[in-house]
Amino acid sequence: MGTQVFKIKPDGNTEENKTEGPIKDILKTAECYVIVSDEYRKVYLWKGIESNVRSKFIGAKRSQDIRGQVGMHFGVVPLDEGEEDPDFIKLIGGKTEGGIAKEIKAEEKPAAKAAPAGHPLREKNVFGTPKPAAGMNIAGSRDRATQNTGPLYTGQESFSTLMQDETHVDFNEIMQKLEAIKIPDGFERELIIIGNHAYSVVERVQTFLGKKQVSKEISKVGAIPEGVFFAEDYSPRILSENGKILAIEFLKRTSGPMDVKVEYKSKKEILKNQIKTQLEGK
Repeated sequence: MGTQVFKIKPDGNTEENKTEGPIKDILKTAECYVIVSDEYRKVYLWKGIESNVRSKFIGAKRSQDIRGQVGMHFGVVPLDEGEEDPDFIKLIGGKTEGGIAKEIKAEEKPAAKAAPAGHPLREKNVFGTPKPAAGMNIAGSRDRATQNTGPLYTGQESFSTLMQDETHVDFNEIMQKLEAIKIPDGFERELIIIGNHAYSVVERVQTFLGKKQVSKEISKVGAIPEGVFFAEDYSPRILSENGKILAIEFLKRTSGPMDVKVEYKSKKEILKNQIKTQLEGK
């Protein structure tokens, strides 16, 4: 299993450190490091007891960036020196090995250009916001069985009512629906959100009579890291039914140009193509 160590530098970059001996021998108490463990599926942020606030802040950002490289099924675990867990102690007793994470180089942002002065009335809506006429059916909103009825949060008591209306989620039924939908060419499913839970697609390697067999399985993500994350390099796809969102899956491109757009087809178009294929096969 791969283990990588990245040192957090003051300029925002990361520098990969490789060892022939134990990892613990290169960890300096005045520095912060990001340590990636394929075995534990974790991205550790180790903060030396004498490291400064800037290094810790940069380390928190870079640990999330590196997590985006290795996969969303990895968890980010911040650790202060002296508070390491048993798995981490065992991990730093070994040496570094190969992995897929790459060094991060901070990009310099160009200075913002001042906007040219314009006519003061151009920035204002002189005529005001138009309102729909009474009884007008905007975008078929009156035809839907389930509609958005207003803001979710209106005070301390609002979320208690929302949670009472939550319906039971049948994981197996939703997975059957997802499996029936073709994944676009050049993509693979990596993360699925169903209800309040996240599931990742992991590879299982088994050896049978000297031959390795690789299978992909759906595994529930045990510990979801806190915070807000951008799903960079992922294409989200939403499965909805009867006005409710059943699942959100994140697809990762494995081949082809990154700017190719995924063709969207409605249920009606999919059914039409299926009937056409069946008729042609007769």
